[in-house]
Parts: sequence; structure tokens; C-alpha cells
Amino acid sequence: MNFINIFPNTSKLIDIENTNKIVLFIYLKITDDSIKEKIKNDFLKEKINILHWFDCQYTNIGKEDFWSDALIIEFKNKTDLQKIYESKIGKIEVEAVQVFNLAPKNPPRLLINFLKLFRPIGYFLELINSSRKELQNLENSNSNILPTKKQAERIINEKSNKKAFMINLLQSRKTAKYKDSSISISGREAYYEKYGRTATKCVLLLGGDVTYSGRVLGDTLIEYNVPLDTMGNWEAVGIIEYPKAIKMLDLEKMPGYSKALEHRDAGLEKTYNLYATKN
Repeated sequence: MNFINIFPNTSKLIDIENTNKIVLFIYLKITDDSIKEKIKNDFLKEKINILHWFDCQYTNIGKEDFWSDALIIEFKNKTDLQKIYESKIGKIEVEAVQVFNLAPKNPPRLLINFLKLFRPIGYFLELINSSRKELQNLENSNSNILPTKKQAERIINEKSNKKAFMINLLQSRKTAKYKDSSISISGREAYYEKYGRTATKCVLLLGGDVTYSGRVLGDTLIEYNVPLDTMGNWEAVGIIEYPKAIKMLDLEKMPGYSKALEHRDAGLEKTYNLYATKN
């Protein structure tokens, strides 16, 4: 392990007005729990605003289990971030780190709360529909936007009753790739609008929620010992909460979801998804 400053010099940020809040999404690999606890205590002493700290369990879409923690940290402005960077409080002993700057793109809470009123319908549909058709297509799948059958089975057999958080790195295609070649729209429109809106409604019907959604600003800010799964630049980060892990596989039981999958497949170029919890 090496000591790495997990907070970037603000000179690396793309041009943002100093009055704007700075949001960082950080992946960490720390296998020593005592180091992790020291970092948490140090951050609390410095009053660093940790919006979320996730304990990463295992990779759901990707080649290997790697990251131990995922954080979302908010600074009031660039000046505050620069002070923390120069203080070296973020220079910690890690095995790997990857950092992105995010612009929040969360759905309006008023709309989210309204859609939650329809959850009884979702619970009923979940009870009467026991099949998971998409799982049948995973046996020989080499897709980089789907879990393997083994990964899906791990979710099915997950015993934890803690709330499950699915953390997604996302990259859409420049042009959506439909089976019907006459459809000509961007991958962004296909995935975020046509698939994303339906998927969000289905998550809410299942008792889930949108924990955080953000567009990545500029290039990856820090990369140290990162795996091929997450290496390089990404377009967005989406974090979805489920009552428990297996609920992720029940999305297709919700109205409209199965039909929306064509837009996901057409619009999404690559993704990395891991299952996480919170203490």
C-alpha cells in the first residue's frame, strides 16, 4: 500500500465557478479495517461532508471483485476543496483509488415521493409474477452490460436483509444500436430517457429509491492501481437503493420494464455495477 492524496488539486477540475459545490465520487480499496476507521474519524474531525459511505460487497457486472468502499463527498466550493487538498488530511494508505467529479442529476423528490404512492401495486405484481425471464438469457451471455449467470445467482442467494445499493458506472453509445436500423437516436436518449425513466418508476414500485445520480465532469481525476473494469473515463454514476439485493432481479416483474430493455441494450455501451451496503 502507498500513501495517496484521495482529494484532487482543484487545478484538475474543469472550469466551475468558485461558488458551486464540488461533489466527488471516490472508490477505495482498503483491506485493513483499522485504517478505514482512522480515515472516518479524521474526516469527521475536519467536518468533511460525507454524503454517503458504502461498504462494497461484490461486483455484479464486471470481471472481478475489487473495491472495498465507495464515497460521495461534497465541498462548499473549490476553495474548501483546495484547503483540504493542501492540508494532506486526504493523504491516506490505500491499495487503490479512483476519483470522479460529479454534477448532481437527481430526479425531483416531489416526483419520487408521488410515484412511491403506487408501491402497493408493485408489491401485488411482484407476488403474482414469480418468473425471472432475463436470467434465462445469461447462461451463454458475453455482454458487458449484464451480469453473468454466476453473478446473478450470487445475488439470488444473498442472505443479508440490509438495504442494497447498486452502484453503477455508465457510458452510453454515441449512437444507439437498435435491431431496427431505421431508429436513429443517440445512445444517451435511448438509455437515460427511454430506459431510465421506466426503470426508475419500476425501482420505486419495488420499494426502492434513487440514492444518487450524477454526470461525470471532465476526465477521471485520480487513478491509482485501478482494475480494468473501472479504468478510464465514464459518463455518469447512478446509485439505486433496493430493500434487499434480490429485488434488483425483480424489476422485470414491473409494468413496462421488459419492453424498456431494448432501449438499455441499444443505448448503453458499457457499465460497471457493484452491490454495496451501509453500516
